[in-house]
Amino acid sequence: MVSIKKVNTVIVGQGIAGSLLAFMLHRKKIPFLLIDPSVPQTASQIAAGMFTPLSGKRKTIHPLSLQQIPFAINIYKEISKLIGYNILHLTNIYQLFDSVEEQSQLQRKYLEPSFAPYIKSISNYLSGTNIYCGAYEVTHSGWVNCEYWMKFFKIWLKKNGRLLEAKFVHQNLQIKEDRMEYNGIEFENIFFCEGYKAINNPFFNEIIIPCKGDVLTIASEHFTTDQIVKKNGIYLVPIESYSFKAGATYQWNNDSETPDQAAKLLIEGQLKNMLTNPFEIINHQSAIRPTTQNREVIARQHQHHKGMYMFNGLGTKGVLQGPWWADRIVALSLQLDLE
Repeated sequence: MVSIKKVNTVIVGQGIAGSLLAFMLHRKKIPFLLIDPSVPQTASQIAAGMFTPLSGKRKTIHPLSLQQIPFAINIYKEISKLIGYNILHLTNIYQLFDSVEEQSQLQRKYLEPSFAPYIKSISNYLSGTNIYCGAYEVTHSGWVNCEYWMKFFKIWLKKNGRLLEAKFVHQNLQIKEDRMEYNGIEFENIFFCEGYKAINNPFFNEIIIPCKGDVLTIASEHFTTDQIVKKNGIYLVPIESYSFKAGATYQWNNDSETPDQAAKLLIEGQLKNMLTNPFEIINHQSAIRPTTQNREVIARQHQHHKGMYMFNGLGTKGVLQGPWWADRIVALSLQLDLE
């Protein structure tokens, strides 16, 4: 007789979305199993993990972001405690103006009462950066070390018997009236968090647009800061002393995971425009992001199968808005009130 393992929930995919769902279920003491093939390099693993109240080229602030930031910070503090490694880094963003027009635009923003608390002018400029048109700082910002979050959370999952390292085969999922079964596992709910590979999910017809991103890791003996530095769409995130993650590029409808030489040269050129000191490229990575047409998060219940959900498309704001939406879709699946 085949032994059946029973859990409340199965999660497919251990990226940012799947990891957040798993943590939310753990908080509520709900038994779950996460199924993931343990691919060595994914978009979640190489993500810079930045969060900021400012959005887009127009430097807008969405009221929801101001609620999501403190909620996300609290969640990442809890995750850090759980895995025994601090993944959360609270720091301002040092934003270099790319043009006089951009500088003028921001100066007008200073006059808006709802905007002013989140930016501040700078009198002491950051040594080692090209200050052509000046700079400013964005407050209420920071970054999450996604590489180590994914690494140490996987260790925690294994230690607690919550991880099955295997490829999920959709055809093996059996949907019954009051439960589902998959390869000897019986459960009530399933969340698909498959990243861009959700394009192959037979249960949902969500439009996923693969977006390739290239990221460099650089080192410079002559430049150091604990702040995030940004200019003209390129960021520098300080991962260690004198080393930074730099990027990223966007190639839409591109699902090639091979690092792109043209993307490398683009980032390198922008960095030379940003920094006055020489630097060395010590790593070049690329991965495929799952994006949506209107940059909307996919957090939906299947229209026919009550216990089936998709959580995907977190996009460039995944670290910021992921905890907020994960909390809500878990509450929906468990029919609980929100915090």
